[in-house]
Amino acid sequence: MIVRPEDLVQLMNLDEGQVDCAGVKLTLHSIYMLEEPGELSIDTRKIPRYRELVCTTKCMVPMGVYIVRYNEYIKIPNGYVGLAIPRSSLLRMGVTIHSAVWDPGYEGQGIGLMIVFNPHGVILSKGVQIAQLVYFKMTGETRKVYNGVYKGEKTD
Repeated sequence: MIVRPEDLVQLMNLDEGQVDCAGVKLTLHSIYMLEEPGELSIDTRKIPRYRELVCTTKCMVPMGVYIVRYNEYIKIPNGYVGLAIPRSSLLRMGVTIHSAVWDPGYEGQGIGLMIVFNPHGVILSKGVQIAQLVYFKMTGETRKVYNGVYKGEKTD
């Protein structure tokens, strides 16, 4: 079951301006380019270095793959999961956002994977809504709440 924005306002103590038609608005804080390969194996997790695409108010983002950081500090309560869905205007521009599951118990200023397919790139303003975080209600609370290395992540 997808949680209505009206219920998110009460559940998360949000104001009406923070929600969209089906979730919490996620706005652009920063854009990063990947600088090296990552590695994920049974006993290794090496996240590649990122380099921020520096821009003042608007960014010209060429075709490619980027990490985006959202402005919003999000909390996922026990009994819920979240998925970030790209704004449809981005899709119409040849750009998408991918998301992993935002687990129950996660909190932080999360990230997404942005892929610019448009060969002409895209111009994005800082603070613009690029996605919405849709909350799904689980069948109940779980003992397996998130307590990993990304809990509490935020920009400096």
